[in-house]
Amino acid sequence: MFRYLVCFLAVTYTAISDDSPVPSYSTGCILLNGTITLTVNYTASDDRQQTDIRKFSSGADVKGTCGDSTSTMILEEDDQILTLTFSSNNDKSNKLNNIDPIHWGVTSIKFQYDITDANAKHQGERVATAVGSYFVTPLNMSYSCSKDMVILPNVTDDGSSNATYPAEQVVFEEAGLTITSGPSVNGTQKDDVNYHYCKADQKIKDVVPIAVGAALAALVVIVLVAYLIGRRRTVTAGGYERV
Repeated sequence: MFRYLVCFLAVTYTAISDDSPVPSYSTGCILLNGTITLTVNYTASDDRQQTDIRKFSSGADVKGTCGDSTSTMILEEDDQILTLTFSSNNDKSNKLNNIDPIHWGVTSIKFQYDITDANAKHQGERVATAVGSYFVTPLNMSYSCSKDMVILPNVTDDGSSNATYPAEQVVFEEAGLTITSGPSVNGTQKDDVNYHYCKADQKIKDVVPIAVGAALAALVVIVLVAYLIGRRRTVTAGGYERV
């Protein structure tokens, strides 16, 4: 008679749920869900860098425009305005506004805000912009990302003096963001769309099955080693007992 020592290796993936409401903004052609944070970096009178966190709540005023190739979403709250410009490229071979063929994406992010800190080196109205291709997604799919950021490096005043502030910038950060772009997005349910995940989320989704596969392989090796050790001890002790 002999005893086996069996070790079990388990991998558990736990989803952490957050019941707090997620802000949702909608126009006739754009549906955006998620938390948006804008970190304003500016210079104090002593030349030290300061930061100010700005957010938009679910009560922000939402408006925008809808077009065949270009649409906008504008969020306004507490004297701050965020404008997202969306471009759709239906061409099968050529880029349009930095967007790949048969894709849509955000081509411009503009944030209008005030610097009111009495210790700021330059107070007043600001306009921060970034132009490029962001959140690019195949047509007929929705964008999804657990966390991402875009730097808005171009900071100017409101245009009254044409002043620029190269030492200042705004960081656009999103958490749990999903964007659906296209006609008749109102009433769209989460289960009714196909998601295109950002690169960070794609890496996570790739790591989970690899980790599970590695854990299962390790479990097989452990069980096999335990069996061989047990068998060797049995043979050394004089063989299996016979009934």
